[in-house]
Amino acid sequence: MESSSDFYNINAGAEEHILDLGNGRQLAYAYNGPLTSRTVVLFFSGLMSVGNAAYVPKSCSDLQALWIAPTLPGMGNSSIRSTGEEYHIALARDITMLLSHLYPTGAFDTLYIGGGSYGTVPAQMLYGAPYDLFPAGRKTAACLLLSGFSPFKYHIGYARTLSWHTWFSVGPPSRLPFRPLQRLTSTVLATKLRDQDGAKAFLDQVLFSKMDEEEQAVMAAWLEQKGRTKDEFIGQMAEAAVKCCKRWDGFMEVADVIHSDWGFDPAKLDDEHSSKPVLVCGSEKDDMGGATNSWIVENYKCSKLWVAPGGHISGLFYLDEIWEEVFKMSRPSGR
Repeated sequence: MESSSDFYNINAGAEEHILDLGNGRQLAYAYNGPLTSRTVVLFFSGLMSVGNAAYVPKSCSDLQALWIAPTLPGMGNSSIRSTGEEYHIALARDITMLLSHLYPTGAFDTLYIGGGSYGTVPAQMLYGAPYDLFPAGRKTAACLLLSGFSPFKYHIGYARTLSWHTWFSVGPPSRLPFRPLQRLTSTVLATKLRDQDGAKAFLDQVLFSKMDEEEQAVMAAWLEQKGRTKDEFIGQMAEAAVKCCKRWDGFMEVADVIHSDWGFDPAKLDDEHSSKPVLVCGSEKDDMGGATNSWIVENYKCSKLWVAPGGHISGLFYLDEIWEEVFKMSRPSGR
């Protein structure tokens, strides 16, 4: 009998695939697991990253789920959306095409949607999308949001919850005409992320140097369990950051997307949508994302908060437990 490990391969999961979307557009993505699986996990990573499916959480591989990791529009090798098209509509269409490409006959029964940091925005857009726009949404069992953002259009007073850094990045200053802050930031970041060494130094500055001894120990234990070294881990993140920043279109519109119409108000979702559980995960010392978690939990009717010790990426070190909780919530007895 085949074990779950027989269906997953780190190198295959790290391989980038390109889907032709037509009209000169394309979508980059990675996947890992059996293409015959009836269970699909669709996961969006955040800024400074691209879709990568090399390391599938054990609780997902135990289910023999197909893990799909798209690269967000305007980042890496994924094309920016067409001019004048609303983000949530273009996203739903592109992901529908991706699922149809991998499952031409729609032969899957269950969909789990997740995202980390900025990736929680597209995850929520698909979770709440009308089913005529995103037909696969009918198969959604649950949604996972790691250190994410609320829809600022409906979250009145959101700015008071943000750290000063995030306030400048996606708060009121980011709404200035012609995007002066975004242009300045992208210019500065381009000098830091032009190669892997620069990206590693940048990641150390914004993430790893901020970890206290306890979080460093948790990360070390997690890496040992996964058979990875710290240098490999940071190097892979740095490589993804360099790939992501081959283009800046997606970065430039981040604040606009968070402030945009996502196609629904979480508090007013119909019963069929809102009955599907949402696990909202935050970190105790996160100064980059997750500041709006309380609002998210209050406005999604079937939601739960899960808080990890550590900083912005500490949720990574608990993904096996987090996904196990998602699966528990999605079972009738877990609701």
